[in-house]
Amino acid sequence: MRDDPKDVPRRVREVRVHPSKKFAATLRKEITDGTWAPGTVRRSGDLGRRFGTTPHVISRTVQLLQKEGLVETRAGGGGGIAPCGTTPSTWQQVAHRDDIEDAVRKRISDGTYPVGELLPSVALLGKEFGVAKSTISLAIRPLKDEGILSKAGPTAHYGTVVAKRTASDASPQPGAGDADTDCGQVPDADRERGLFHA
Repeated sequence: MRDDPKDVPRRVREVRVHPSKKFAATLRKEITDGTWAPGTVRRSGDLGRRFGTTPHVISRTVQLLQKEGLVETRAGGGGGIAPCGTTPSTWQQVAHRDDIEDAVRKRISDGTYPVGELLPSVALLGKEFGVAKSTISLAIRPLKDEGILSKAGPTAHYGTVVAKRTASDASPQPGAGDADTDCGQVPDADRERGLFHA
């Protein structure tokens, strides 16, 4: 007679550990024993090839280590993963988007990027400044909003063209009258704040 299925003990399932936890344990050990030297940047792609896994698993691995406060990350061309508290020199050299905007504005001002010519592509600027293309796009957006840069048409093979020189370069026209100026007049906002006394 067969045993009643209720009486047969269930097989104990082997508890599977997600690969990200195994990889995190390996990297944790490397950080604590100094194998992963302070200030050394590792890339997600390199870790993926090393462990033979997908970007998703590496992302989960890095998130586990970030929650423990063991690593920090930076995105873009100068990014990567490094042990916490050991800012790599490559990260210190990465330009912020405000710096990039200022640099592009200056190049337009001094004629490096002449009016009517195409701006270098976001990919080329990204490589130059060591940042992602999206950072370049964000950096030059204010210049587009000001009308200094504009979209190039199909005759220019698309891209971004320098439409005009920066506003700071506009020199006063000779012989222009002073009718538009506020010379000698106290601005209303300053008068209200009491900065000027009549």
